[in-house]
Amino acid sequence: MDTVFDAQFRVIKDAFARQNIEIEVAYTAAGDVDYVYEAGRLLAVGIDDSLGRLAELLPGIQRVRDPDDQPGGTLEAFSIEQLEDGHLTVPEALDLLDARLGRDNPALREDGLPLATPNHLLHIARLCSAVEPEVPSGLEILPWPPQRQAGEPVRPVAAAICDTGLLEDSPAQHPWLNGVTGEPDLLGPVLPSGLQLIPAFAGHGTFIAGVARCMAPEADVFVADHFAVSGAELESKIIDKLEQLVQRSPDIINLSAGTYTRNNWTSLGFEGFHQRNPEVTLIAAAGNDSTDRRFYPAAYPWTISVGALGPDQQHRAWFSNYGDWVDVYALGEGIINAYAFGEYVYQEPPKRPAKQIFQGMARWDGTSFSAPLVAGLIAARMSRTGESSPAAAQAVLAVAASQAIGGVGPVLFASDYP
Repeated sequence: MDTVFDAQFRVIKDAFARQNIEIEVAYTAAGDVDYVYEAGRLLAVGIDDSLGRLAELLPGIQRVRDPDDQPGGTLEAFSIEQLEDGHLTVPEALDLLDARLGRDNPALREDGLPLATPNHLLHIARLCSAVEPEVPSGLEILPWPPQRQAGEPVRPVAAAICDTGLLEDSPAQHPWLNGVTGEPDLLGPVLPSGLQLIPAFAGHGTFIAGVARCMAPEADVFVADHFAVSGAELESKIIDKLEQLVQRSPDIINLSAGTYTRNNWTSLGFEGFHQRNPEVTLIAAAGNDSTDRRFYPAAYPWTISVGALGPDQQHRAWFSNYGDWVDVYALGEGIINAYAFGEYVYQEPPKRPAKQIFQGMARWDGTSFSAPLVAGLIAARMSRTGESSPAAAQAVLAVAASQAIGGVGPVLFASDYP
């Protein structure tokens, strides 16, 4: 576990512990972080004979009823705390399940789904912002990339951001956020200095909304607070929250978060979400671990996965994930946009435990911020042409392919009018 991941995981683990939820890390044989999951729980799809098979192969497994589960959902949670095979961790229980399934494991078939998976943890950190926020330099600090000129929209466009919510008064303090709405992203207590404490991961959703709005000043933007627990949420919970977000009928959803999965197999939660909502245009960040390992949901062919370009916009950013599953790259380093007013205590080395005062703007890096740039370009095209989100997305991706950079892939620039 590297020191940055260790610092981020500590914050997330402690926050979930305060809700009586235990979060653990699964490791590879080489000792690297494999995936993050909820201890003592498995997920399965509650259809056909899968639940009966699961009970037969793992005797003692018990279904867990969550009062927050959405009606009509097919994703089921199971406790492994009373297994007849004794105390097993989630990776151990799933290894045992695979051994008992053998060649009959449905996950081994093309397009097959695992019988059960961990309840993976989705996270917005590194995991999706590559670094902690920094104070931008200069006397007059304006967004970068800058806000585009608003035009006369042919049609209204609604964009939804699945993130940490919207900082209070941000639309009033940042003109390009005027009209943006959302669920509140709360700051911490007032410190002896008179400033409010900025918690780790706070402001992430507001920053993303600012990037999207600079690209699409005509769009209606709503920022949902889906990652209130220190920038992370369980797969089972985030699927329920996305289902609720879909009820707002957004044209586009931006998700600057994701997860690595056990065996790189599919996420049962996102498989079900797409089956129920095939029309949703989901733009997803590709992740910040400089790996070609698939990061979900970005790795799905039905999402638009976005990697990051460095400041010269000619090379991939040092942190960006990559691979044939990444659809497009956009600026993700040195971005400046709306942030909180207050005092931030750095959580990660080498800056920990330094303090920094922010005045409502930040410079931030990550595929988290490349994704809303692309989402904004798609929304801007929809406003200008009246196209549907799938048609606009394909048109924008065609532009990206036409200006692909060798060794990187298809790229988009903030100055594009695709």
